[in-house]
Amino acid sequence: MLTTILQTTFPADSARDVQFLPSGTSEIAQEIAREDDILMTVYFCGLLLALFGCAVIYYFYKKNIREYGTVINKLNQELLQQKLQSESSATILNSVLFPCCLVSEKGKVGWCNDAFVKFYGGDLKKFDIMSGMADNEDVAKIRDAKFAVNFYVKTKNAAGKTIGFQRTLIPLNKEADGSKNYAIVENI
Repeated sequence: MLTTILQTTFPADSARDVQFLPSGTSEIAQEIAREDDILMTVYFCGLLLALFGCAVIYYFYKKNIREYGTVINKLNQELLQQKLQSESSATILNSVLFPCCLVSEKGKVGWCNDAFVKFYGGDLKKFDIMSGMADNEDVAKIRDAKFAVNFYVKTKNAAGKTIGFQRTLIPLNKEADGSKNYAIVENI
């Protein structure tokens, strides 16, 4: 009777119907392997996010550095121009005792101080900004200069005496028609 009960309760008594359940240690090993896989995936994703974040920060850092560099370069150029203008003005102001004038590129004297009139005499129409230059000077280079240029000159003064001295030619801002003007200081 007991066999009948067992047969009715457990109908599969053949060897092929018997299944072996995994032991408790293999289930734990599978769970640990699954958790390791999950942790590795999370760490890998975190690493990718960190690298992406670093790349974004680096991009904006470089962009800001370039922008600041551009601003600094512009400010340096403005300061350089102001320095050159102030040096040119200082040269003119410091030379009040020396002959100085404002002249167009064609040689027409627009203004001159008393020392200039005394040195060259009353006839300023004959004045040429490039007269008396040494042969080795490049006239076109001097006329096209963007900064003050010093060069040696030999010319006759109002008394007819030939004098050698240093001339400073300072380019000024261009006129509306594109013509250049210069300040000239004779360092006698």
